[in-house]
Amino acid sequence: MNGRLSDAWLEELKSRVSLEEVVSEYVPLKQKGRRFWGCCPFHNEKTPSFSVDSEAQMYYCFGCHKGGTVINFVMDMERMEFMEAVRLLADRAHMALPEREAQPGQTSADREARERMYEANRAAARYYHELLFTEEGAAALNYLYGRGLNDSDIRRFGLGASPKGWDGLFSHLKARGFEADLLEKAGLVVRRDNRTLDMFHGRVMFPIINAQGRVVGFGGRAMGEAQPKYLNTAKTPIFDKRQGLYGLNFVKKERSAGRLVLVEGYMDTVSLRKYGVQSVVATLGTALTEEQARLMKRYAPEVWISYDGDAAGQKAALRALDILDAQAMPAKVIDYPEGMDPDEFIRARGLAGFEALPRHDSTTYRMIRAKDGLDLGGQEGMTQYALRCCAILKNVNSPIDMENHLRRLVNETGYDREILLRQIGMSPRTAQQPAARRHAPVERTATGVEKAERELISMLAAGLIPPELLKEEDFADETHRRLIQWLLSGKSAGAYVEGIAEESERQKIMQALNYTPLPTEREKALEEAEECLRTIQQDRDSQRSAQIKEQINSASPEQKAEMYRRMAAMWKDNED
Repeated sequence: MNGRLSDAWLEELKSRVSLEEVVSEYVPLKQKGRRFWGCCPFHNEKTPSFSVDSEAQMYYCFGCHKGGTVINFVMDMERMEFMEAVRLLADRAHMALPEREAQPGQTSADREARERMYEANRAAARYYHELLFTEEGAAALNYLYGRGLNDSDIRRFGLGASPKGWDGLFSHLKARGFEADLLEKAGLVVRRDNRTLDMFHGRVMFPIINAQGRVVGFGGRAMGEAQPKYLNTAKTPIFDKRQGLYGLNFVKKERSAGRLVLVEGYMDTVSLRKYGVQSVVATLGTALTEEQARLMKRYAPEVWISYDGDAAGQKAALRALDILDAQAMPAKVIDYPEGMDPDEFIRARGLAGFEALPRHDSTTYRMIRAKDGLDLGGQEGMTQYALRCCAILKNVNSPIDMENHLRRLVNETGYDREILLRQIGMSPRTAQQPAARRHAPVERTATGVEKAERELISMLAAGLIPPELLKEEDFADETHRRLIQWLLSGKSAGAYVEGIAEESERQKIMQALNYTPLPTEREKALEEAEECLRTIQQDRDSQRSAQIKEQINSASPEQKAEMYRRMAAMWKDNED
């Protein structure tokens, strides 16, 4: 479970928040009986298979099997961690988090200060945006116009300008009641020689907005030759550039894109989005970090690395691939021609040109970059290229991918396939072996016993059968057994689901809790339960019988007689 919040507090939170109201903010619902129905927000469908149980206060999709409580729903929709979702719902329900559990080491004064920092950042963003359209912001505005943006684009991204002087923002925010100490902690001002000065001045301002729509920091682009070219908010209690992404506030509405496009800069993000590219995000003045890679996994199943096409961008793409590989995040690299960056390219060739760009899988891109610095017109250069590629191919697990890359390498280098395989460390026989174990298992049809276990769980959770009718040992499936143990202890199904981090496990649990059709009358449910238990017992007896038969083959005559007697008694008891 969450480890910090009591079950009683969480149940109180969920009782104050209507699941159907929360879901309705994302999906239109129609009520049929105790359930509300709509099209699933987690996968594309035309016929509604997504349901909200108003009594159990749990949701479930009969198509993709995602489900859970209102906390799970917010986590899935907003790509939040557990405690983030709890805080959001607690704010909605006007419930205060338990003091000692709100955040380790954080007092109520700390939380109030964080809220004031959010307010100060929001006020600063408005100030910068309004300043952009004054005489003092003319240079920044002309810069943005020169980059192909119009007033609508500027408003959409909340772009602004910082004043040329040294204390314009400070004076503005101080007049609105923000203290100098708080503004310094928020990274908006700095203290020098007993003076309080603006952190940013004379720059084009890009507000950095988190997934919940709150301004957490800023990126400032210098005018002319001033250095540094880009300046970001320093680390604060509400901002850490290693853990955030620019443009993330747009992504939660773009679930259908199925991937994130990762760029290096603010203008790359703005330009690609202006021309219609969805789910574009940028690192915040740093190379891609592990924290950012883990964050991206919450938003999409794949990343397209869209870095500059020059040598520096290519090296950065290779480093990003290493980071994403370490997080098991599939990635492709977009290859820009002639050293162009994404902003230059999209303005020159538009969305159609972007969509036509080659996107290389990680291995292919590494093999392309393996040519860098080599003279492939000579034998020595070609040999080095082959050696570099063989080192890359050692990390390829898919036999089909390996075969495709090998064919290409044979054609490019002229080396014999078996020679390359030996260099990789594989024998030809190993390379040709089927790789059934390397592929994800194919979903199989549930057996009669599995269906019986699911129906019993659903009837128990729905209150159709008494708990004393079931025993933990009636359930062979480990997932079902753990769930039934929890339910028989009198705890709620929702509390159990919230404690499951693994998505596939949660889906299996939700399948068990949503077996259909269930009987509507208690008497009929009891008959169904007895039939399910008979199915389970017969399967158990069949397995025991098979074990005894196997043992009989190697038993002595005296032992065989005893085994046959046991089998006969077992089947007689079952008939009775």
